[in-house]
Amino acid sequence: MFENFLQSDVAENFKQYGQWLILILSILSLMLVSSVKHETRLKGYILTGISRFSGALVFLLVDLPAFVIANLIQTYIAFRGYYKNKKAREEDKDDKPHKTD
Repeated sequence: MFENFLQSDVAENFKQYGQWLILILSILSLMLVSSVKHETRLKGYILTGISRFSGALVFLLVDLPAFVIANLIQTYIAFRGYYKNKKAREEDKDDKPHKTD
């Protein structure tokens, strides 16, 4: 069944056009991650994880297992970066003294 999908027009269209969408998502995620604004960087980590996971799916369709593994590792690193940065930001907010009137 999976082999039939790989040979279908849907899979071919996904491989042909999906790669460009993933490229655009990857470029956008890099722009967001490089931001100096914390919230924008967090969005970049999420988008990086999504685009890397999508890349893994494309590489799975074209039977390139090393690239699938590489993209899954990058997905893990992106989501871990999101979690660590979000946690560090919350801890920074808790450590700062609050202004009182």
